[in-house]
Amino acid sequence: MMDEIDHHYLLSLGFNNARIVDPEKTLRLLRSTAEKAQVQLLKAKLIAGPEHLRFAARNALHSFRSKSPRSKSLAVEFLLYVSCQRQISKAIRLLGVEPTDRQVVLVALSESKEALQELERVSGSLLGEADGGLVEIGSSQKLAEIQRSYGVSKREIEAARFEGESDSEVLKRLIVERSALLDVQD
Repeated sequence: MMDEIDHHYLLSLGFNNARIVDPEKTLRLLRSTAEKAQVQLLKAKLIAGPEHLRFAARNALHSFRSKSPRSKSLAVEFLLYVSCQRQISKAIRLLGVEPTDRQVVLVALSESKEALQELERVSGSLLGEADGGLVEIGSSQKLAEIQRSYGVSKREIEAARFEGESDSEVLKRLIVERSALLDVQD
């Protein structure tokens, strides 16, 4: 999936049956394939839909252009916003891919659509079987895992629910709000 956000393109791809023995090496290889792109690998089980990724990208771009970004790279800035964490080490612990992870999401930001298209072409051979559905909250198990990992209680979901809204819709909205609140916390 490719979106345009603030003069950048956002590529997000889910992969099933991933076999990433060395996540850092794989990330370096992906980054060298698309040098004009800022690339991250994330645990798919903690991504709350494409909205989660789009808002994190928008917030990261805005923050990175400001006078006080939290990191030196847009890829790390994105990681902070998508994880709703202020500290890089906590963001990596939460969403960083480990060799045991079999479902991953590749996310890349670039001003060059061509760089992302090249990354998309090579990513399948490195990461596994493409599965766009991994980005969505597709099961009650994933919903519960996201709630636990981001510290969202059942009570908070009920309090924030609009009429007719599903648990996954409420959770997506709450995760996006947590990401946005990073700008006002310090």
